[in-house]
Amino acid sequence: MIRKPSFILTDGNGKELQEKKLHSLDLTVNDGDIRQFAAGHIPPHWHKELEIFLLLEGNIRIGIGDSTYRLQAGDGCFINTETLHSFTAETASPCKYRSFVFGPEIIGGMPGSIFDTAYVRPLLENGAAYMKFQRGNGDDVYFEQFAHAFSACESPEYGYEFHVRNALSSILLYVQSRCTGGTDSRSIPSIHEIRLKEMLLWIDGNLGNSITVSEIADAANICTRECQRIFHHYLHYSPVEYVRRKRIFHAARLLSDTDMPVTDIALNCGFSNPSYFSKQFRELMENTPSGYRAAARDNSI
Repeated sequence: MIRKPSFILTDGNGKELQEKKLHSLDLTVNDGDIRQFAAGHIPPHWHKELEIFLLLEGNIRIGIGDSTYRLQAGDGCFINTETLHSFTAETASPCKYRSFVFGPEIIGGMPGSIFDTAYVRPLLENGAAYMKFQRGNGDDVYFEQFAHAFSACESPEYGYEFHVRNALSSILLYVQSRCTGGTDSRSIPSIHEIRLKEMLLWIDGNLGNSITVSEIADAANICTRECQRIFHHYLHYSPVEYVRRKRIFHAARLLSDTDMPVTDIALNCGFSNPSYFSKQFRELMENTPSGYRAAARDNSI
């Protein structure tokens, strides 16, 4: 019922796939550790669902569009629908977190309802893309209702869905009350962010092939110079470095979840030379492919 993820899955549209739903609710509950993701990093992704997040241990960096924010243990945050975001651990120790990723219809009900038109829709369209919450800073309702929702999911009893929905509703009402319509308001995604999503989607679909910066740029109908600029501005990596990291993260997942030979994984992830793959993998993951596979399986026992 509660996931302990170590990978982010995306669909054909480049959006995050929620592996499991809580019965009929469009809701995923996570209880994880960002250090357990490859290189302690959850790559840039987005989803149609809303997300509320609570960091239990450690310190992390969150990328929101072209901005960067930091959370320390005890902090929480809200991430609006379709927002490009990433998470990176900033400590070598565990960075444990809990989160809810849920469809806004859980709160708004049928399109056109008073809950949808007066509360949910304004938040989706004009609310903040990201909002941080801190204990002792007047944000008690966020943390209290988060705990109520998580507790209901930990030991689900008959009718627990009502408790979860009520708690999430209280959180969203609080988030909306914090959105002033001024500086907190969410802006329409820039053309650069839209183009970046197009390029990330194209890369995901071509990881096993040879990839050039020119081809990445063509996916968004821009020149290579503009492609380079957008990647550096939003992701702080060159397109080539992003592809390298993405391939190694994909390889790490295959090593963890399959019995494919290392050579086949290297080829599947776009590395024509297994020795070069092993060198690149060790540089980023601080372990050999075989060593990473063994460690991943030991941790799953």
